[in-house]
Amino acid sequence: MEKKATRFITLTTDWGNQDYYLGMLSGKLYSIADHLKVVELSHNVPTFNYVHAAFVLKHSFTHFPEGTIHICMVNSDSTERQQMLVFEYAKHYFVVPDNGTISLIAEEIPGKVYGIPTDNSNSFASLESVTLAVGMLLLNNGLDEFAIEATSVKKLTPIRPVPEKDGITGRVIYIDSYQNAITNIPRNEFDELGKGRRFTIFVQSYSNGINKLCRSYQEAEDGELIALFNSLDLLEIAIKNGHLAQMYNLSVNSSIMVRFHNDENLLTL
Repeated sequence: MEKKATRFITLTTDWGNQDYYLGMLSGKLYSIADHLKVVELSHNVPTFNYVHAAFVLKHSFTHFPEGTIHICMVNSDSTERQQMLVFEYAKHYFVVPDNGTISLIAEEIPGKVYGIPTDNSNSFASLESVTLAVGMLLLNNGLDEFAIEATSVKKLTPIRPVPEKDGITGRVIYIDSYQNAITNIPRNEFDELGKGRRFTIFVQSYSNGINKLCRSYQEAEDGELIALFNSLDLLEIAIKNGHLAQMYNLSVNSSIMVRFHNDENLLTL
């Protein structure tokens, strides 16, 4: 018998690892095709937090082989739009709830997005919809063969940093498991607005200022408040070997202010 090529599937959920949901979905996937390679990106997404889930997916999927199927099951049975969306983007396939996740993953909504209805009489209705979608995607017959194009999908507008004359104000968009705060301030905007000037990055208050960027955590001392551009080229705030979010009471949407100045003194207000 000819060996079938491995097909990758990723899972992103808020289920944790203690309940039976993961076993149900994994079992159904392997029942469809035993040559699958199921990769669990995360089952520890905060409950119902599809914005967090979209961040994980957006910054992970490109590292997988083209043709990988990415499944997101966060808020999948609580959304008011009773359908799962299936679409192709950047030569990958996605199966996500119709709750705005699509607009947080894709820079532009794909030209064709397909909807698979969920049966709200079932407490885990999205499971059957996902199983159907994966089964048909594996047949490689094209999305038009099994799904109806969605007439409308829920869209969310990603929060952008606000540029100012002498600075930029961003927000925390993700807090990782080390309690480091990742902001929505990209390196290119920081450099473009800063024009090589000195700067101060304020964390929560004007008494907590950072006036240098580290290239890596190795450049900092234990307990030091630091800023650096991470592997995503986003401004990240952290405490070396500490728990920044907890110590500074930061959460998603907390403001991070950058102020540029031309002299050697720290900016004071």
